[in-house]
Amino acid sequence: MSKKDRLLLPLKGVGGSFLFLLLLISCTGHPHEVRIKGEFEHLEQGEFLIYSTDEALERLDTLRLQDGTFSYTLPTQQTATLHILYPNLSELVVFATPGADILIKGDAQNLSEVEVSGSEDNEHYTEFRQETNGKSAAETKSIARDYILRHPTLAMSQHLFTTLFLCDTTTTAPEATELYDSLSRACPDDLALSKLSTHVRALGKIQVGNPLPDFSLPLKPGHAGNGTEPRTLRRDDYKGKRLFIAFWASWRSGSQSALYRARRLRRELKAKGKDIELISYSLDADEKRLHYLEERDSIDYPSYCDYRCLASPLVQQWGIKELPYFILVGPDGRIVACGSEWLRDIDKAAEAL
Repeated sequence: MSKKDRLLLPLKGVGGSFLFLLLLISCTGHPHEVRIKGEFEHLEQGEFLIYSTDEALERLDTLRLQDGTFSYTLPTQQTATLHILYPNLSELVVFATPGADILIKGDAQNLSEVEVSGSEDNEHYTEFRQETNGKSAAETKSIARDYILRHPTLAMSQHLFTTLFLCDTTTTAPEATELYDSLSRACPDDLALSKLSTHVRALGKIQVGNPLPDFSLPLKPGHAGNGTEPRTLRRDDYKGKRLFIAFWASWRSGSQSALYRARRLRRELKAKGKDIELISYSLDADEKRLHYLEERDSIDYPSYCDYRCLASPLVQQWGIKELPYFILVGPDGRIVACGSEWLRDIDKAAEAL
């Protein structure tokens, strides 16, 4: 019996796809890390930001380009979903599989056409992005549904499910349940997927007419209107009061308009003899920068930030995927308006307060 046969003998009866994956990882020489290389035309030097929505990275990190290339190594024991934030604030999602050598190749003048190779997840996701480029939201969701049902074992499918269905207020419960059940049958031992079950059951929590869900936000003293002593904001603190929550981040273009909108709304209601409570929910990663922005913009109301960006638990639980995002709550504790576009989603309800 050859050495190769002796190595494979204990794997007799193991599924073919699992065996292939095991052999692939063992042959890379770096089974507990993923290596990412980027090559960009028309961009000699620059910086991209990179972050994770599944805690593979604790905070924002930086990718530095030199001569149009960068390299990045991430220690990981399981597939991680990474987000690369370009200077124009558009994003590229990359799936980091342990042992993989991933190549990101594109043109800085056409970032929507960047190709990612090196794993099945990334190659299918590149195909999906190219197929849906220029498509409407409804068409994109229809194509995504087909991808999810055809490839239920891929991390890419979980990402599509979470971003295009679970976090979309137009998704119906039966639609989400069908896709979630398909993913669960294909990956019964996936802990990350099992955690999504609560989100599936809670689909539609942030909708006009619904009660504002419970929340608990520990405030850090010294920030904005947080005071000098530790305290925690809870939903019950706002019984019988109007409340406006602004989700924002300095790294998202146009997001800081949320702070201006909040102050203006309070000013307009005060002129009518009415009050409203404000909460700033920042998705920043740098405490010093956040503190600077709060002082610059004269924020004098409670400010919460856990420096986990889009991985912040409440953001995921409520399905906040666009910034800025506004939630307006009436004195009865019910949501009277919510959304990312002020004129479309909030303005009319705000005037009626």
